[in-house]
Amino acid sequence: MNRTASRQLSTAARVYPSYLPYLHNNAKSRSKKWIPAVATAAGVGTAYGVAAYREAMVETHLEQQQQREAEADRQARRQAAMADAFGGASSLEELEHAMRVYEAQQSNQ
Repeated sequence: MNRTASRQLSTAARVYPSYLPYLHNNAKSRSKKWIPAVATAAGVGTAYGVAAYREAMVETHLEQQQQREAEADRQARRQAAMADAFGGASSLEELEHAMRVYEAQQSNQ
């Protein structure tokens, strides 16, 4: 029964000096700290970019829709003016009257 041999294997003995962990290159562990921050920044940037793009597309769509509506209004006014000037042409008499009005306008110019 040798008690000195059992004491050498105790858990209280230090395996390495206390300064040894600080001498190792911890670049890998430091870069792992940045991964969540970089992922969050990329996610926020992407979300902002998508929102800005969507807003620009909505504005473009609304402008195009307003232009189409304005063009449709101009077309309807032109057609209404033509119908007023030359009659509805729903009957032969209205069409003949419209032709007479048109010829009179052409001869005056």
